[in-house]
Amino acid sequence: MQSFLAFRFFALLKIALLALLMTSGACAQAHGRQPRPVKALVISMFGPEGQVWVDKYKLTENISVSGLSADYPAVHCNADDVCQVTTGMGHSNVAATLTALVFSKRFDFSRTYFLIAGIAGIDPTQGTLGTAAWARYLIDYGIAWELDAREAPSDWPSGYLGINTRSPATKPPLDYRTEVFQLDEALLQKALALSANAVLADSDTARAYRANWNIAPANQPPKVTQCDTAAGDTWWHGAILEKRAQDWTKLLTDGAGTYCTTQQEDNATYEALKRGAAAGLLDIKRVAVLRTASNFDRPYPGQTAYDSLVNSISGGFLPSIANLVNAGGPLVDDIVAKWPQWKHGVPGQPVQAAAYDRSPKWRPPLLKLPVKVLVISMFGPEAQPWIDKYKLNIDIKVAGLSPDYPAVHCNLQGLCNLTTGMGHANAAASVAALVHSGRFDFGKTYFLVAGIAGIDPAQGTVGSAAWARWLVDYGIAWELDAREMPAGWKYGYFGINTKGPGEKPPLDYRTEVFKLDDALVDKAYALSRKSAKLADSPEAIAFRANWPTAPANQPPQVIQCDTMAGDTWYAGDVLSDRARDWTKLLTDGAGTYCTTQQEDNATYEVLKRADAAGLLDIKRLAVLRTGSDFDRPYPGLTDVSNLIDYQVQGGFVPATQNLVNAGAPLVDAILKDWGRWKRGVPK
Repeated sequence: MQSFLAFRFFALLKIALLALLMTSGACAQAHGRQPRPVKALVISMFGPEGQVWVDKYKLTENISVSGLSADYPAVHCNADDVCQVTTGMGHSNVAATLTALVFSKRFDFSRTYFLIAGIAGIDPTQGTLGTAAWARYLIDYGIAWELDAREAPSDWPSGYLGINTRSPATKPPLDYRTEVFQLDEALLQKALALSANAVLADSDTARAYRANWNIAPANQPPKVTQCDTAAGDTWWHGAILEKRAQDWTKLLTDGAGTYCTTQQEDNATYEALKRGAAAGLLDIKRVAVLRTASNFDRPYPGQTAYDSLVNSISGGFLPSIANLVNAGGPLVDDIVAKWPQWKHGVPGQPVQAAAYDRSPKWRPPLLKLPVKVLVISMFGPEAQPWIDKYKLNIDIKVAGLSPDYPAVHCNLQGLCNLTTGMGHANAAASVAALVHSGRFDFGKTYFLVAGIAGIDPAQGTVGSAAWARWLVDYGIAWELDAREMPAGWKYGYFGINTKGPGEKPPLDYRTEVFKLDDALVDKAYALSRKSAKLADSPEAIAFRANWPTAPANQPPQVIQCDTMAGDTWYAGDVLSDRARDWTKLLTDGAGTYCTTQQEDNATYEVLKRADAAGLLDIKRLAVLRTGSDFDRPYPGLTDVSNLIDYQVQGGFVPATQNLVNAGAPLVDAILKDWGRWKRGVPK
């Protein structure tokens, strides 16, 4: 009976693979349903930003789309083909929502103009409360290395510097491909011209608050302006971190950009749209970004950074919400009123062809490939050991994946690998594109997120393999530079909408903390602890000998402890201690911080949404992280050396090898005993 079932599975698998390969370049449409045309799509991040558009444009047609935020499950449209979507806040939510929407095939975005319109903090040298700022450059503030400012070299202006650089003044190599984007100049200039005479809202409270400033434009009424925006999940504040945003913008734009507003989403939103453009679904030149100022990004003279962030009532929120429509409405109105000109491109510019040809084409019937196990990697060296060991030599291209990793790699045993690209935006966009592609059957699939990480020496060592029970997001927080924080604080991070580091935040983003299924965690841990033989290296052995305590100075082992995700790659005793405290706080004392990486909460959020849509079972997700470097220095080593010279720790090669060494026992058990595993985790 077992061999007959296996024969049936392999036969179905081969048929499905043939169909997938035949349709690898196809843009499949829903049977009998033409995509809904959209002239302008307004992208909001939370309810009040979206409601003003719904009200003004009478967006009464509600279209539910699988994969959107549970809080905002529908796109709202009107008869003029103006639509609006609300994504949820932060990198994970926006990348998940926009990827699901663009690749849903429910809408025709081939000629659509996209207006990202949300509130933000503002630099008082560039604007004031209520100011409406159109961006030319989108800068990611979070993808960086960080030390606590008190542990950084004395000549550094802050604790931040580019990943794989040696000083804050050095431009990083932009390996994530989401660090900086430039918007289309023609559309920017048209938006500016149309909104130049917009009447902007103000408030008595905002007028009184801005009077505390002794410089213009901070103390002037709001205007429409052009300056650039910085995105990052961490909601930072204060003069020191503002200066870092100014310098970072100049560095990443080679001096061309001018920092102005700070928010949490725009680079992730753009990355999702860019992937849609690469798939021929939209025109990336038709993206505009408008941010309106709800608050200043630093205190006025005589005010503390803490009071400016936590206790100020600036009066900017309501005007900033109103000014999204006041400044953005003229662009939307002109697009609708003059659509015959706009549909071919920005008026006055050369006529553009549609992004793709929607003429009917015959396509073979699409069969979904059944997948038993999907291993999710973040970059090439993490994936290659799986590809080699399991001979994953069937490559299936999927629209919307990273351009660096455009294919899923599979074998005939039902094992596949996806490589997402690094960071929250890439992870969310890749996983969302895959699960909503309609190309695979994930109904019974087990998902294994397997990547390298920094490790806490109190829990493990270089090469250790850690199974997580809790996923905690490090980045969704408020931050003050440590030199501007209140006396007595250990570090400058604390929960959004709280009063200090010891108070648990309200978890409004819904991506801050996740718990994995206990049965699968315990099974994975038991299987790999029993049989895994972990790799090591002479360099790692020599480096860990500098530690006076176990387990840091011991050989690597399989362990169970929890993982911290955030685009900012931190190091040092202070910030690593913050990770320990933050894990305890967000898990109500149940979690134990162990490893630090950049993706896992974003990946989980996408899979959670797919679970809600009935596409998969979120209980079948396991997370394995292996230690490639320590998150803090051994006694006598400086924090900066531990961070920028992390390669000398000798952990990279054994860490990538141990992904397979520790993960294979789980994968092998699933594949060899699929008859039991497909029904759930065996007891």
